[in-house]
Amino acid sequence: MRIIILICLTQLLTGCIGLAVGTFGTFESKQENTSLTKDEIIASRGHPDTISTLGKCEVITYYDGYSWSGVGAFVVVIPIPIFLPSGHDETRYYFIDGKSVAQVTEYGEVTGALGYACGSNECGFSAGPVNTDKIRKVEVNWCE
Repeated sequence: MRIIILICLTQLLTGCIGLAVGTFGTFESKQENTSLTKDEIIASRGHPDTISTLGKCEVITYYDGYSWSGVGAFVVVIPIPIFLPSGHDETRYYFIDGKSVAQVTEYGEVTGALGYACGSNECGFSAGPVNTDKIRKVEVNWCE
């Protein structure tokens, strides 16, 4: 019975260690001038979840699961998440005159932290915003 409990407890481990709390939110990344056509994207990904217009762009959107917002803590090696779904992570493809001009992908990441933690081969103390080099919301100025 102890072995089963230990095996179950190891499933909670993430490879991170520390004593910290953090907030979790959404970031976006962009890839410009993708060479795929609308038909190629639909053939590979299926029918989009939404099709819309933004300025001079036609936008097709695929939902890639839920986006999560909230707080979490690392207490030694055990993560304690308190997240709520806040929408969908999306991949949006932008087209002008039928030609692909950009792709924007949403993803979740830690936005702020307080405490000491080790993970991803890095250790350190954090107090305030983190991942400040990443983009929270891509400006879609190519559609203007």
